[in-house]
Amino acid sequence: MKPISFRSITSVFGSIGIYLALGIALSATDWPKWLGPNENNQVAAADNFDPNLDNWKIAWQKNVGLGYSSVTTFQGKVYTMGHDGRSKETIAAFDHTTGEELWSYTYEGDLIPSMHVGGPNASVLISDGHAYAVSKDGQVICLDANTGKQVWNAYLTELLGIDVPKWGFGSSPVAFRNEIIVSAGKVIAFDKQSGSVNWISPDTRKPGYGTPIIFDRNRENFIAATDAGGLSILRISNGVEVARKDMRVKFDVFLTSPAIFEGGNKILLFNNSFSELYSFDGKALSVDWSDRKLQNTLHGSVRLGDSIYGMNGGHKNKKTSLFSRNFSDGSEQWVVPNYGYASMIAVGDTLVILTEDGELVTAPANSDSYQEISRKKLLDGICWTTPTYAEEKIYIRNEHGVLIVLDKI
Repeated sequence: MKPISFRSITSVFGSIGIYLALGIALSATDWPKWLGPNENNQVAAADNFDPNLDNWKIAWQKNVGLGYSSVTTFQGKVYTMGHDGRSKETIAAFDHTTGEELWSYTYEGDLIPSMHVGGPNASVLISDGHAYAVSKDGQVICLDANTGKQVWNAYLTELLGIDVPKWGFGSSPVAFRNEIIVSAGKVIAFDKQSGSVNWISPDTRKPGYGTPIIFDRNRENFIAATDAGGLSILRISNGVEVARKDMRVKFDVFLTSPAIFEGGNKILLFNNSFSELYSFDGKALSVDWSDRKLQNTLHGSVRLGDSIYGMNGGHKNKKTSLFSRNFSDGSEQWVVPNYGYASMIAVGDTLVILTEDGELVTAPANSDSYQEISRKKLLDGICWTTPTYAEEKIYIRNEHGVLIVLDKI
């Protein structure tokens, strides 16, 4: 695999999805969990960040195994997961500057290649000196983040009394105080240090694949969790449901995570069947707007000011479009048809986009039009994993496990 074409394009076309919540102090240093430090796929740009990809080079490259686990980073270490294509899955840590493997932890794990190459869906969480991961077949693993030594492990199938879902487990672990939270139909809270179960939500739901989001509303903490049949708001103290929105999604495949805004009062949800904005008053969910023609199979959307940006359509679909919408009422601002599927993050006010075909693209977030800054073909194969920006580097990978790290020239 080697880089191919490099071009700069300017056009009046579309930007892409990431939740850009304004007014939040962000660090460009670490990306320690799924969706980034603030769970919105957004970080501040370093002072020397350059949106022109002509001024970037490949710093190092590794093969990390099959799968879709995004890169997480903390204090100079890079973490991800992959599968060997036979019977073993691996969690690995690398030096962010040199790419030297610092440690790896390998275990027996199912590939589950159902309509894709298989391998882990979830991303590694770094919290309080530990690395937490969920395997494709539902093993919850806690390792020492510096050495890779196992601290504890657990099995979701045993604890929740369920089978492995058709496409494997997809929820990345999230941390709240002394607990690790994982969603798999029911939501389960583990003690961070011991792995003992503190609580399991009482309502039985068919597992989805999205990661739960923890949020604070008026000094009360909640969990927004999706499953195959809808969205639940749970009390974080015991997993008891306080609000529910049942919904039907195609094939019972709910892959995306909720996005929380305005102090927990607004919740934006995208899935493969529709998009909706809800108001949450601490007791119930009400719909602000709904659009059944606005769909995204794998990723959520992004907010910048009172605009959202995202992909409308499915993966493996060249007709998937790019859009900008008004956050408050969902009205269309612009659309770029036939863009093809992509994922993205925001670095400051720059969208960093990875197309399904392996092109890295940069564009300013602009609700009036789409002005592409640069585009570079870097990866072959299918790319469904969201990029990461941390320690002034950009991390991208494909489903075959080719991980490329870009640094400024």
